[in-house]
Amino acid sequence: MKSLLVVSSLAMSLFAMTGCGATSDKPAQQSVIVTAANETAALARLRAVVEAERRYQVDSGGEYGTLDQLIQKGHLNDPARGKLTGYRFNVRVRAGGFEATAVPEKPGVTGTRSFYVDEQNVVHGADKKGGEATALDPEV
Repeated sequence: MKSLLVVSSLAMSLFAMTGCGATSDKPAQQSVIVTAANETAALARLRAVVEAERRYQVDSGGEYGTLDQLIQKGHLNDPARGKLTGYRFNVRVRAGGFEATAVPEKPGVTGTRSFYVDEQNVVHGADKKGGEATALDPEV
């Protein structure tokens, strides 16, 4: 909920700046809006991964699945084959859990922040300059 409020607030601020002519640099405005939209989509996608993992865990008797396994079992739709809205997604299974990450394909262009979530369903994110976020990054 906290991340939704932050993202909504950011989107409204960006919309207001564009509509009010706060700056004359239209390409830069569009870039900021696209980056914010991509980050919002990446966060939504990570939430979908958490839900897919929960369904997979029920079907598999307690195991977690990789991105490919989640897709193969029909728990997650992935027409972009691991990429969506300018982000690369990865899901790693580890003992007793999973780690899912979203990293901008072109840092600073398609997104600024990288994101991380695990079975605890707490999303973390930071500007990692194209690297993966971890559980040690700030909560989003």
